[in-house]
Amino acid sequence: MMLNANLRTFIDYFKTFAHDHPDLKFFCFGSVEKGISFARSLPEFDYPMLWLEEPVINTLDNTVAQINDRFIVGISCLIIAPLDDNEAQIDAYGMAYQIITDLQAKLRKDRRAGTIDVEFEGQKKYPVSQLWADGHFGFRLEFGLDMNINATIYG
Repeated sequence: MMLNANLRTFIDYFKTFAHDHPDLKFFCFGSVEKGISFARSLPEFDYPMLWLEEPVINTLDNTVAQINDRFIVGISCLIIAPLDDNEAQIDAYGMAYQIITDLQAKLRKDRRAGTIDVEFEGQKKYPVSQLWADGHFGFRLEFGLDMNINATIYG
């Protein structure tokens, strides 16, 4: 059964992935403007971390009986590496890439199970901007994820 769309369900989906992944040590939700300093201020903070940005949400109506909200998702895996150690930076990028690919595998599995509707064509993996301070390396995944809002619309 497809997940009902609400912000808590959306966040919990990715939080559960982060909790269950053996390499991830921290999950954070919020705007990039909030800053890494907020996440670092929490006692449980550690790397590698998964950062889920606030989504942009578009409503889709197939005019029959299905109304979904499409969450435009931005999610980053961040790992810290010394700025003077190119091999450590490559390792950080490699690990972040694998974690993001593991997330794609979960999305695919859940799509096949009918829990979510997600398009894989056109998903983008961007290297994390080097404008981040303190030697953060990793990848940001961007894609659309549909969840059902029939219960809200017709309820």
